[in-house]
Amino acid sequence: MTDSTQAVQRDVAEARDQGRRQGLAIAALALSLIAFLNLLGAEKSILAIVLAIGAMSGSVSRQVRRRSFAAIGLAILHLVTIGVVLMLFQDELGQLVELLQKLA
Repeated sequence: MTDSTQAVQRDVAEARDQGRRQGLAIAALALSLIAFLNLLGAEKSILAIVLAIGAMSGSVSRQVRRRSFAAIGLAILHLVTIGVVLMLFQDELGQLVELLQKLA
Protein backbone atom coordinates (compact mmCIF):
# COMPACT_ATOMS: atom_id res chain seq x y z
CA MET A 1 0.00 0.00 0.00
CA THR A 2 1.09 3.50 -0.61
CA ASP A 3 1.45 6.12 2.06
CA SER A 4 -1.62 7.99 0.83
CA THR A 5 -3.78 4.84 1.05
CA GLN A 6 -2.59 4.18 4.58
CA ALA A 7 -3.27 7.80 5.53
CA VAL A 8 -6.80 7.57 4.12
CA GLN A 9 -7.45 4.33 6.00
CA ARG A 10 -6.11 5.89 9.21
CA ASP A 11 -8.35 8.94 8.71
CA VAL A 12 -11.38 6.73 8.08
CA ALA A 13 -10.67 4.69 11.21
CA GLU A 14 -10.23 7.87 13.25
CA ALA A 15 -13.50 9.31 11.91
CA ARG A 16 -15.32 6.07 12.69
CA ASP A 17 -13.95 6.08 16.23
CA GLN A 18 -14.93 9.72 16.72
CA GLY A 19 -18.44 8.97 15.44
CA ARG A 20 -18.75 6.10 17.89
CA ARG A 21 -17.75 8.39 20.74
CA GLN A 22 -20.30 11.00 19.59
CA GLY A 23 -22.98 8.33 19.59
CA LEU A 24 -22.04 7.14 23.08
CA ALA A 25 -22.11 10.70 24.41
CA ILE A 26 -25.55 11.35 22.92
CA ALA A 27 -26.88 8.03 24.24
CA ALA A 28 -25.54 8.82 27.72
CA LEU A 29 -27.13 12.27 27.70
CA ALA A 30 -30.49 10.93 26.50
CA LEU A 31 -30.43 8.10 29.04
CA SER A 32 -29.64 10.45 31.92
CA LEU A 33 -32.61 12.64 30.92
CA ILE A 34 -34.96 9.67 30.54
CA ALA A 35 -33.98 8.38 33.99
CA PHE A 36 -36.03 11.18 35.55
CA LEU A 37 -39.25 9.76 34.04
CA ASN A 38 -39.06 6.74 36.34
CA LEU A 39 -37.82 8.16 39.62
CA LEU A 40 -36.50 4.96 41.12
CA GLY A 41 -34.78 3.80 37.91
CA ALA A 42 -31.23 4.10 39.21
CA GLU A 43 -29.99 1.53 36.72
CA LYS A 44 -30.54 4.01 33.88
CA SER A 45 -28.43 6.63 35.63
CA ILE A 46 -25.64 4.16 36.31
CA LEU A 47 -25.69 3.05 32.67
CA ALA A 48 -25.60 6.70 31.55
CA ILE A 49 -22.48 7.26 33.65
CA VAL A 50 -20.82 4.18 32.17
CA LEU A 51 -21.66 5.27 28.61
CA ALA A 52 -20.41 8.80 29.26
CA ILE A 53 -17.11 7.54 30.65
CA GLY A 54 -16.78 5.26 27.62
CA ALA A 55 -17.42 8.19 25.30
CA MET A 56 -14.86 10.39 27.06
CA SER A 57 -12.05 7.84 27.18
CA GLY A 58 -9.50 8.92 24.63
CA SER A 59 -11.73 11.55 23.05
CA VAL A 60 -10.27 14.90 22.08
CA SER A 61 -13.54 16.42 20.89
CA ARG A 62 -14.89 19.21 23.07
CA GLN A 63 -18.44 18.38 22.03
CA VAL A 64 -18.12 14.77 23.21
CA ARG A 65 -16.60 15.86 26.52
CA ARG A 66 -19.33 18.48 27.11
CA ARG A 67 -22.12 16.01 26.41
CA SER A 68 -20.46 13.38 28.55
CA PHE A 69 -20.02 15.76 31.49
CA ALA A 70 -23.65 16.87 31.13
CA ALA A 71 -24.79 13.24 31.15
CA ILE A 72 -22.68 12.44 34.21
CA GLY A 73 -23.98 15.51 36.01
CA LEU A 74 -27.62 14.70 35.29
CA ALA A 75 -27.16 11.05 36.25
CA ILE A 76 -25.51 11.98 39.55
CA LEU A 77 -28.29 14.49 40.23
CA HIS A 78 -30.82 11.71 39.63
CA LEU A 79 -29.03 9.32 41.98
CA VAL A 80 -28.88 11.99 44.69
CA THR A 81 -32.60 12.70 44.17
CA ILE A 82 -33.38 9.01 44.66
CA GLY A 83 -31.38 8.97 47.87
CA VAL A 84 -33.13 12.08 49.22
CA VAL A 85 -36.59 10.74 48.34
CA LEU A 86 -35.84 7.41 49.99
CA MET A 87 -34.60 9.13 53.15
CA LEU A 88 -37.53 11.58 53.32
CA PHE A 89 -40.20 8.95 52.77
CA GLN A 90 -38.59 6.08 54.65
CA ASP A 91 -41.54 5.59 57.01
CA GLU A 92 -44.13 5.70 54.23
CA LEU A 93 -42.11 3.23 52.17
CA GLY A 94 -41.94 0.88 55.17
CA GLN A 95 -45.71 1.04 55.51
CA LEU A 96 -46.11 0.39 51.80
CA VAL A 97 -43.89 -2.70 52.02
CA GLU A 98 -45.92 -3.99 54.99
CA LEU A 99 -49.18 -3.50 53.10
CA LEU A 100 -47.80 -5.24 50.05
CA GLN A 101 -46.66 -8.16 52.21
CA LYS A 102 -50.18 -8.48 53.62
CA LEU A 103 -51.58 -8.63 50.09
CA ALA A 104 -49.18 -11.42 49.11
